[in-house]
Amino acid sequence: MSLAKLQRFIQYLRGQDVMKQEDVLRAVKQMSVFDRRLGHLGAFRGFIQPEDINTILLEQARSGDRFGECAVRLKLMNPQQIDMLIKLQKDDLFLFAQAAVTQKLTTTDKIVSHIRSFLGANPDMAREAEAPPSIEKIGIDRQVRSILQGIEKISPLPATAQRAVSMLEDPDVDLDKVGGVLILDPGLTATLLRVVNSAFYGLREKVTGVTKALVVLGLKKIRQLIIAAAVMQKFQSIPPAFAQKFWEDSLRCAQWSKELGEALRMEESDELFVCGLLHNTGHLVTMQYFRPQQNEIDEMVRGGKRMVDAEKSVLGGSHADVGGFLFNLWQMPKDTIQSAMFHHHDLQLLVNSPNLSPAVFVVHMAADICDLDPKLDALGYMEELEKISKRYQAPLKFRPDMAVDRLAEQVDTHFGNLLTSFTEWK
Repeated sequence: MSLAKLQRFIQYLRGQDVMKQEDVLRAVKQMSVFDRRLGHLGAFRGFIQPEDINTILLEQARSGDRFGECAVRLKLMNPQQIDMLIKLQKDDLFLFAQAAVTQKLTTTDKIVSHIRSFLGANPDMAREAEAPPSIEKIGIDRQVRSILQGIEKISPLPATAQRAVSMLEDPDVDLDKVGGVLILDPGLTATLLRVVNSAFYGLREKVTGVTKALVVLGLKKIRQLIIAAAVMQKFQSIPPAFAQKFWEDSLRCAQWSKELGEALRMEESDELFVCGLLHNTGHLVTMQYFRPQQNEIDEMVRGGKRMVDAEKSVLGGSHADVGGFLFNLWQMPKDTIQSAMFHHHDLQLLVNSPNLSPAVFVVHMAADICDLDPKLDALGYMEELEKISKRYQAPLKFRPDMAVDRLAEQVDTHFGNLLTSFTEWK
């Protein structure tokens, strides 16, 4: 019934000469890429901070209540906002209206006025009954809760990293004591020092001890780096070929994120490196801890289904959702959480979403570049790079003459050094 209502509303708009056919098609196309889950709709409307989605999901996994009930109980949204989001989620007419506004084809006031006129002239449409949840929907909800509970169960960091991170919560912590804890785990210490000494930090002299690293980088950065090193330690029970390609791709995305951040004169470009490095961590989670589901996803992808669509049908969410949820459990910085959550979202939706960190757009662009076909020749690669650059010019506010080709050369130069530095990851 909802689709039939939308079709009649479109006919109404066309009859009133409110929208041209090409505008209708643009709105429908935009509508098709909306993430209809309440949390993402709530973040898009600015009702909640994007990372709060994970807090609500955690409450939902533990209680078994509905997402909206958990959001209200946590005082992150009110009942009126939830009702509005449910309309967007279930009613194609209202989602179409939101898509038209997103595409700047009309204003919210104008489209709402047309909806009221349409429903006033079609009272049968206004009284559309809400369908009960389907068996498939109930199954997906249970599946999502099971996956979230599973992630929470496997989420603890290696004991040494967990203890060090806990100690760093105290701003007056004795750094010598933190260093003393870290050196109890030689593998974690070695990985941490490789990260610290990698080219992206540009330190003048090599850091050979953990305590010196703590002093040089400060509490905030070292906390994030300990977790980054712990991720590499935690996810080792995955096929070696996958691990090698995964970390090579992650390093390339990390270096692109840093180079873009520096070109845009953004502060803390080294933190952008970490955002790019870890943005795909959700893949590691599913590969190591949810192998049956991952095998099913891989089979769907081989059959021609988009990876993210296959993940949503099997897991109830994507690897991006898994990574964001895990990072929220680890209390990672907002930039890192959001970069993981949104690197596969439609760019136009992100541009129109409030409360997103600039890091999201940097990592999104870096990921798009790294996803280019490796078989492209030099000319084809530069042409695609130029197209990507134009798409991100407005969101990232960079100059039209920014030399992306020069950035590509810098990434390639540093990437070789990084691979050498991180050989032991493979």
